Amino acid sequence: MVGKIWLLALAFYGVMGIARATDAPSAPARVIEEIVTVKTPQGFSQQGVLSKLDSAVAPQKLLVVVSGHPGVTRPRLNEAGQITTRQNGNFLVRARQHLLSPQVVTLLLDCRSDFETQCPDNYQASAERAQDIALLVQEVQRKIPSLVHIWAVSTSRGVITTAGLLKHGQNLYAGIVHTAGTYSKARDQGLEFGPFKTPQFIFHHRQDPCPMTYHRDAVAIAEKWGVGLASVSGGSGFRGEACQAFTQHGFAGREEQVAGAIRRLVESGTLAQTQID
Repeated sequence: MVGKIWLLALAFYGVMGIARATDAPSAPARVIEEIVTVKTPQGFSQQGVLSKLDSAVAPQKLLVVVSGHPGVTRPRLNEAGQITTRQNGNFLVRARQHLLSPQVVTLLLDCRSDFETQCPDNYQASAERAQDIALLVQEVQRKIPSLVHIWAVSTSRGVITTAGLLKHGQNLYAGIVHTAGTYSKARDQGLEFGPFKTPQFIFHHRQDPCPMTYHRDAVAIAEKWGVGLASVSGGSGFRGEACQAFTQHGFAGREEQVAGAIRRLVESGTLAQTQID
């Protein structure tokens, strides 16, 4: 069964976003969002938020978006008629509109319905999780048949899911992107970051203060497995504890730049920007 909730929202983008800087003011980009739901073989529900630009007539790229801990987004329609989630502050959740283009649509994942408070590490790493996501992707492709290239991006502890997709994804994915990943937590679940044929990329802040996600860990993975690495510097408005969403760990003040670079990577398949300042 597919649940449908539509939202028209205005989103403004700067030079790195949808509307490029020109001599004339840019028109706002209209975003359409829908909650899509499928039933899993276990009888549970798997849902996600499908986001696209109104101008995306025949997009070819679907970017599956995996939030960080606790990984339970539970999207719903709020009193203002907009889609909201339990994780609105998460980097990829709050920056998802900057990932959109006429060629790229996004699918923000929820955890399966039987997990209410957090998405367990062992489930994230499992073939079952990969299968549940694949069912949701198939439903999105049914709705938008032009989608032929599937990517996935995660942040923080969501890297367990994207590492699991490398192992269990059965060549579904054209590329996998990890941001600010808790790579050791993925390894704790028996996952590794190579060798895989699927192209991988990492975005990581040089000053990430979280003890589980130091920049040097990203460098080590990139060097060991030949993974493309984009290093981020700067930002603003830092607040909260080290591993929370509004420090360098969550790319605070650099959301648009980082999301824009990820979007261009998905569009082209090439990491053109390895330094984001």
